[in-house]
Amino acid sequence: MSEEDAVWGGLASRVIRVALERKGLTYAGLAETLTAIGVGETERALISRLARGTVKLTLLLQIIHVTQAFAPRLWLEALTLPGTWEERAQAVVAAELREKPWITPNRLVSLLADIGVATTEKSLASQFSTGAIPLTLFLQCSVVLGSCSLHSYIDFADLVAAVDLSDRQRGPE
Repeated sequence: MSEEDAVWGGLASRVIRVALERKGLTYAGLAETLTAIGVGETERALISRLARGTVKLTLLLQIIHVTQAFAPRLWLEALTLPGTWEERAQAVVAAELREKPWITPNRLVSLLADIGVATTEKSLASQFSTGAIPLTLFLQCSVVLGSCSLHSYIDFADLVAAVDLSDRQRGPE
């Protein structure tokens, strides 16, 4: 994992830890509550994924659901949709993108490239259409879209600082 990936992975893990801490939920407790809603998860797997920073947006949505935590206004409708957690993640991304209708898929790829995220329209479309959205990518999209939806879970300034750190690590172009 590159240093840049580690920075974003650390931020994704922090978002999850904040969501848990705000409700006093342990990893064991989270695994139990997720199992109760039909999401098979173990404490060890959660700890491992958080340590690596390889969590999906769906996990954050599940935590918001099981803890009845404050959900961003834009996400309220998406969180009440029937269907899978991946479909809800798709709806969250769609809600965020609707806030900036002038941001085309090509423009989003370009904005992500500006902060050092190498991706393609095809890759984004695949991740967005399947709902298998890494929380790191969602955070990166939040930065370039200027979204404040996660302000209850992480300071926008910390996301911007990650971009600045990534820029310094990449060096002059």
